[in-house]
Amino acid sequence: METNTDELRKFLEGKISSLKKELEFYEYLLSVIESGYVPSRGGKVSLDYIKNRKGEIIGEIYFSPPSMKILVKKKLSLPKSYMNAMSKILEDTKLTDKVEYNIVLDKEDIKEISISGVKDELLYNKIKAGLQSILERASS
Repeated sequence: METNTDELRKFLEGKISSLKKELEFYEYLLSVIESGYVPSRGGKVSLDYIKNRKGEIIGEIYFSPPSMKILVKKKLSLPKSYMNAMSKILEDTKLTDKVEYNIVLDKEDIKEISISGVKDELLYNKIKAGLQSILERASS
């Protein structure tokens, strides 16, 4: 009887995790629509992951030009030096590529980074690489 309960518990925990991820995705899509973005025909949303050195997912990156959103999945407090480096990357990109960004914190923990004005894959990859390296180091 205990085995069935354990299997049921694992199944339910997996299902709840899956549904939470799906809910976050739909919330992101809703935020994109509410921001005034109207997708062109065939517009799509791509999903990438940021993983730490252990291979654990620490964040998800949603990209649908011109919007990009990084949702941090693990509790992650950035030291001041890391936050300064991240702000420098985003400020430099704001000046050179005319993007806008917003960083959402919950007390000391980073929760989300939203970036608008990401027009193409090249700019997306540049921003992703910079922020990914900082978040990976901060999670170690």
